[in-house]
Amino acid sequence: MIRVAVIGVGHMGQLHAQKWRQHPDVQLVGVYDSDPVRCQDTARTLGVTAFPSLEEALAAADAVTIATPSYTHGALTIQALRAGCHCLVEKPLATSAAEAEQLVHLAQQAGLVLMAGHIERFNPAFLWVRRLGVQPRFVEVHRLHPFRPRSVDVSVVFDVMIHDLDLLVVLLGSALQRLEAHGVPVLTARPDIANVRLVFANGCVANVTASRVSAKFLRKMRLFEPYRYVALDFAERSVEHIQLRLGETALMEGEECMAEWISDSGIRSRIVRSRLLGAESADPLWEEQHAFLRAIQSRALEDVGIEQTLEAVQLAERIEQAILGGL
Repeated sequence: MIRVAVIGVGHMGQLHAQKWRQHPDVQLVGVYDSDPVRCQDTARTLGVTAFPSLEEALAAADAVTIATPSYTHGALTIQALRAGCHCLVEKPLATSAAEAEQLVHLAQQAGLVLMAGHIERFNPAFLWVRRLGVQPRFVEVHRLHPFRPRSVDVSVVFDVMIHDLDLLVVLLGSALQRLEAHGVPVLTARPDIANVRLVFANGCVANVTASRVSAKFLRKMRLFEPYRYVALDFAERSVEHIQLRLGETALMEGEECMAEWISDSGIRSRIVRSRLLGAESADPLWEEQHAFLRAIQSRALEDVGIEQTLEAVQLAERIEQAILGGL
């Protein structure tokens, strides 16, 4: 049985705490929050201990979820690692590359699991795309949502865009060659909308837009490669797959032919469409927590993708610096 404490019980912290109580291999020992009233209320609702100090929470736990404001992640995670706790840190892992590198180094030295809460890695739509083996040459991403007075301690790059930067690092596995970024502070002192064009060493180009001041929610990624187009909708957890097929291949279940023709040389061509839906019962947060637990239980420290997380933070910092340099 792994003893878990949740540090920070705002929106995401409460979700983590509620979910941890459902894991059969976990004992949620309690919660800690700098707001004592919120801490007591959450602990009472969950039937767990409200720790009066961070030190007491860390002493009682084998592992912690850190779901505090982004700017505190680095210092709190350092304290938790030094106390011997495995750490699941809500995104972003840290708000600077140097701080993220320090966290990774400390965790590796101590033999502790350090994982960032990049929940979209566990979205059924993204899992489908990884199974499809897509090797895109061009990627278009839009992640937009209305303004909410939460996570405004960082720019939209570390608040919103970081999700897709992490997914691109995981999906492409290629070094960045160059970037061009633009952003505007609209409702806060930091950029609230941003766009970046990323050129990777493998030839892929990605155009990524993130906003926290939009009228509607939109969470989509489109991938283009020769003879294939794949569109992910993270909100619907769906994938649209369109492919050009040559020859007399039969349609599989769930596929439809959008167009068909025969070339002058007699070769039949078809544009085939299919739509893949993730199970409605899928629970990305549960899967994220379960991956963290598996890594602790198996001591497979490399299985949580922390090096990719570090790359995403480094990339976010470069983008933010480029934006701020242009303001």
